[in-house]
Amino acid sequence: MGTVPDKLARGLAYAGVAMLCAGILVLIADISTRKTLGFSILGTIDLTQLAVMGCVYLAMPLAFLRGTHVGVEFVADALPAPLARACRVMAALLTAAFLAALFWYSLGQARMQLAQGDQSVTLALPMAWYWAPLLAGLAGSTLAALLVLAREVRPGDAR
Repeated sequence: MGTVPDKLARGLAYAGVAMLCAGILVLIADISTRKTLGFSILGTIDLTQLAVMGCVYLAMPLAFLRGTHVGVEFVADALPAPLARACRVMAALLTAAFLAALFWYSLGQARMQLAQGDQSVTLALPMAWYWAPLLAGLAGSTLAALLVLAREVRPGDAR
């Protein structure tokens, strides 16, 4: 698994995990200061939402590329090899199309919110901070799904 797409997807996933770790640290600090010093850290919700969202979307490309996402394979596993391959090709095609549509729709929503200058509720963080990992994750996931599709349709690569 040392291909360039795999390394890029792994880098995105590591960035997502780093975001989640930072969010967890903020949450731990908030709970600790509330219990010991009697005050809460301002913006904990904004930061943890950003961290969780970033982790999820930045980890998605690696999951699609490696096939570790949730799937219903028990149906296709019982089929003859050519039919099972056709199912995998169709699934990869539908996945890539769905992710591309999600990316396109999200890009439009991001542009609208950025044009309006929307910010997070408590800390007034620019919404670009929230849209960046989402769009990067959807773009990476779309590319990963296209790579899976290419792998499935390549002659001689049947599982």
